[in-house]
Amino acid sequence: MMEIFRILDELELMIKDSKKVPLSSGKVMIESHRFLDRVDRLRAILPEELETARLIMSEKERIVKEACAQADEYVEQSKDHVARMVDDNEITRNAMQMGEEIIARAEEMAREIRRDVNEYADGVLSHMEIVLKKGLEAINQGKQEIRESEEEDI
Repeated sequence: MMEIFRILDELELMIKDSKKVPLSSGKVMIESHRFLDRVDRLRAILPEELETARLIMSEKERIVKEACAQADEYVEQSKDHVARMVDDNEITRNAMQMGEEIIARAEEMAREIRRDVNEYADGVLSHMEIVLKKGLEAINQGKQEIRESEEEDI
């Protein structure tokens, strides 16, 4: 690559140091064989330099792809590691245990409440049964008294 720049510098100096053509508004005279010799050297060097540049670019792309793949792998490993740390964390285990205890207590309280409600309902129904039996007995006694009073009137 440096050789190309050196040849380009030579061509530039060749033009700058050349004699100006009078009345030509900036045209210069140069030795064509020297100029064409430098152009031929550029043509010989360019394919080699371009191939080197292409190889460098393809190697760069490979390295970038490899680095991206490795970075993605590190990210996934980190996510897995963090997930394991959270699962293994004592705070998480304690919270899970406390949650299970709270659920167990709530289920026990629900059973007790259901039992108490059933006992209360049974008590109310038993009381109503007694009241209704007494009411039925009063009705039967009232009917009996009516019959007896009708029989006395006859």
